[in-house]
Amino acid sequence: MMARIYVDDREKNSGIPDLLKEFGATVIIQQLSVGDYVIGEDIAIERKSVSDLVHSIFDKRFFDQITRLKSSYKMPILLIEGNLERIREITEKWKAINSALITAIAEYDIKVIYSLNKSDSAYVIFKLSEKYQSNSIKKNRITLHDKPKFENIKDMQLYFIESLPNIGETNAKKLLEKFSTVRNICNASISDLERALGSRKKAEEIYKILNTPYISSADNNEKKSLLDFL
Repeated sequence: MMARIYVDDREKNSGIPDLLKEFGATVIIQQLSVGDYVIGEDIAIERKSVSDLVHSIFDKRFFDQITRLKSSYKMPILLIEGNLERIREITEKWKAINSALITAIAEYDIKVIYSLNKSDSAYVIFKLSEKYQSNSIKKNRITLHDKPKFENIKDMQLYFIESLPNIGETNAKKLLEKFSTVRNICNASISDLERALGSRKKAEEIYKILNTPYISSADNNEKKSLLDFL
């Protein structure tokens, strides 16, 4: 049976989807709200390079991501790619990285797998998908768990703001506590967003997303910078 793998569109330029195709997998690329690769009915993989792992832990994205991964899939997998010795080169606080991974395994029941490079990552993802899909009763069906059920409007608001790039649950709460409503966040200035997030870069990115007019693919020949709509 040919393995079927759903891939988040942000992974498209990583080269891994092409390698998966070379292994013989059927690759479906689309926007996933949780995880980078979905390989089974209840199995999703979050891939992180060593540098992204370190940065995501220190900017507090890491636990937001694994919390969503765990709440959406019964078998969440963290795939760490690269030479682990680089962690000590990137930061002196390497023990904090170990502590975060231990917490992910012990408290969140995240399965952690290591790979050396992208080629190795593609092979690991492919073999995992082969293994789980060949053993699955529902061989031809994978459900993407990207539409959680909400108990109240607060959860809906959080999910809406969390979906913005590089925001996550922690920053979403900061924005909602600061501005009270989603509409107020959309109407906020870059300076106001920066004060809430503590990051000029994130503030500019969010402002750009919320204020840039949508351009159809037919008219998408001219790129715009932040200055074009300030």
